[in-house]
Amino acid sequence: MAVVDEKSFSGASGKLNLATSAISKNVSDLEAYYECKLLNRNTRNMHITAEGQHFLDEFKRILAQLNELKTGVSARKNKIAGELKITSPDNAQGLGLDKKISDFILQYPDVNVIWYQQNRHTNIVEEGIDVAIRIGKLDDSNLIVQQIAQVDNLIVASPTYLKKYGIPSHPSDLSHFPCIIEISNVHPWSWPYTENNLQNNVAVSGKVKLNKGETVAYFAVKGHGIARLPRFMMQEYLDRGELIPILESYYTEPLDISLVYPKNNQNNVVLSTFIKFIR
Repeated sequence: MAVVDEKSFSGASGKLNLATSAISKNVSDLEAYYECKLLNRNTRNMHITAEGQHFLDEFKRILAQLNELKTGVSARKNKIAGELKITSPDNAQGLGLDKKISDFILQYPDVNVIWYQQNRHTNIVEEGIDVAIRIGKLDDSNLIVQQIAQVDNLIVASPTYLKKYGIPSHPSDLSHFPCIIEISNVHPWSWPYTENNLQNNVAVSGKVKLNKGETVAYFAVKGHGIARLPRFMMQEYLDRGELIPILESYYTEPLDISLVYPKNNQNNVVLSTFIKFIR
């Protein structure tokens, strides 16, 4: 697993503090034992084979089960211990998650927490994640979803921008105003709005395209365009009057904030403890 993670024998050697020759022999012994090629390797490159990928997935599943056994034993001893891998959008600390996760670690010091903050879709099963914190509508899946909160999506601009370009009176007007596009969204150039209890969309455009919410908020403050963001990403700017909400009567329903985790993790004591704590 370390060889695949580090993409080289030398990288695995540094990670595991073992000689490269020892790691190479271990891989060769595994290939001999299972009578199949796990890695294609030469002096320059190393690639995992289809059989190797199968074994890697199985090894990860076994390790996850062993971790569940470990946490189960700890629970029987009235001790919450083990590892918890969390993933969330990299701007989710604005939801107060940093404080909640910090408090959880302080209350359960025998839990090792790994928190990945990243703006990309994560396959939590394949990547061995215990729980994901997701914002917005989720696709149907075999994962368990528990809503823990909601957050408003606002359309905003700076006072300077509104003085220069005027205030749009209807969401359809946004197609004629410079907007800031957050390209990490699923549909970045289509902004939804509600009118007469029906949801519609307006096509927007702009010269500035960014992939991080806080940066979008900053550029909106500087007058580069109109932005559409969840409230938590720009609350400080709103409080100081540096961003002004517009078109408020056309806002869509609040976004759900949810905990998402695999069904086979339901017996994970560390995870269930975390869920109860954060809710």
